[in-house]
Order: sequence, then C-alpha cells, then structure tokens
Amino acid sequence: MMTGTLSIIQPKRPTGPGWRRATWWRCPPQLAELGYPVEPWEHPASGLFALSAVEVAHDPGQPDLGPEYHLSITLNGGRCTAADALFVLAAFGLSDATEDNHVPGGRARNFWRPVADKLSGHICHCQDEEPAMREDKGDYVWRGVTR
Repeated sequence: MMTGTLSIIQPKRPTGPGWRRATWWRCPPQLAELGYPVEPWEHPASGLFALSAVEVAHDPGQPDLGPEYHLSITLNGGRCTAADALFVLAAFGLSDATEDNHVPGGRARNFWRPVADKLSGHICHCQDEEPAMREDKGDYVWRGVTR
C-alpha cells in the first residue's frame, strides 16, 4: 500500500530477506496531506519497521537537492540502535544516507539521501548550524532549531 500522489520516483524497497509490507499500518492524515509517496515495511524477526518515502525538503537559501529518499526507522515502536539502522539501510540500498533527526526523545531515526547520485553524501546545513543533542550515550543525535 503506497500513500500519497503518484510519482515517477518511487520509495526504496528492501532487497534483504525477511522484509514484508506492513499491511496493518495506516498513513496518518497529516502525512498523507504532504502528498509524497510512502511505503511501510516490517522485518518481523527483528521487530524493525521502516517508512520509505520520496520527499522534497528544500530550505530557502540552501542548495536545492531535488527529491530525496527518506527512511524512518523504529524498533518495536521505539528507537532502534545505530547498528539496527545500519542493517535497515543496507537492506534498502541506502548505506550512504545521512542521519538527520529534529525530534527530542524521538522514537524514529531519520535518514536522507538525494535521489541524484552525484549529490550522495550531502550533509544538511543544520549539522553545522544547530547544536547537537545526544541521547542514549551518544547513539542518538538530534538537532534543535536555532532560528
């Protein structure tokens, strides 16, 4: 089940074993209103869950990266470890995605990668401009908005 508008660029899908569509997941209205394609995936053996989407997150005054793959990862409804996230990123072919979280105490870890291969590895300007808040003994980093 894909939610959002039709797009030429589709969300990444897992290629690793043990993944299946999460048919129980329903897209919240506020997410559906954004209009980006999003797909729910689960790995029952590990308890990992991922929302895979294609979004455009362009901040005024910053480089326009165009569409980006966005992978949001949780473990049994809570935050996963960095090691868990690496497992999921590999399964989705997004090992070069960059983590960028903006939620204190967030349950999900969020990873971004521009669709354009030449922009892979781009680091969001917020990582230089916003203070890094560390949780879980430094395993989870989120950034507050300084503006």
